[in-house]
Amino acid sequence: MDIMSKTIVIIEDEKEIVESLRYLLEKHQYRVNSYLSAEEFFTAKAPQTDHCVYLVDWNLPGIKGIDIIRTIRLKDKISPIFMVSAYNKSDQIIEGLQSGADDYITKPFNYEELLVRVANAHAKVRTLEENLMNVGLKLIPEAHSIMKDGVTVNLTAREFIIFNHLYKNQNAASTREELINQFDKEMDMTARNIDVHIFSLRKKINKISIGIETVWGTGYKIIL
Repeated sequence: MDIMSKTIVIIEDEKEIVESLRYLLEKHQYRVNSYLSAEEFFTAKAPQTDHCVYLVDWNLPGIKGIDIIRTIRLKDKISPIFMVSAYNKSDQIIEGLQSGADDYITKPFNYEELLVRVANAHAKVRTLEENLMNVGLKLIPEAHSIMKDGVTVNLTAREFIIFNHLYKNQNAASTREELINQFDKEMDMTARNIDVHIFSLRKKINKISIGIETVWGTGYKIIL
């Protein structure tokens, strides 16, 4: 996990807590951006990373932490947010969580416990990022499937063999004879069989914006 993906944003007006957290987190290879108020956070010139872990104090001067969380959640549905507060009544905790916080930590808190929670939160967001960022094309031979931008298309075994060959030779057109040679002889594939499978394959992969071009006099070529 790179350092940019391990960013912690602390919005806390107690400087001693901020410095203690900074020391602990940087010791474990986290990048820490800290702000003493909502105003400082919202006017910061340094851009935040797309996804990070937020530690937001409730009782801040000016705009309260609970309103900061609501604002963050309007455009960021993924980043883990911890509400940090001395408020420990049940209705206050519920209100904090309903604002969009993923977890609620009461002061004073155990720093090592917080570190474990942050590490767990980063592991989860990393998994989400990997799923969301699963752009491009991925072939899954075991399932006779292909995936593009997180969308999976299931193929028959024969369709997958054809697609796999076209994909591996995407810079040139593949002849029907070349496609037939991808199959065992006992499967008795013919040029007509190839055309039928191509027709079916086209309809399926069109859903993920992949095309198969007919190269007249030659065969087929995949269009990614």
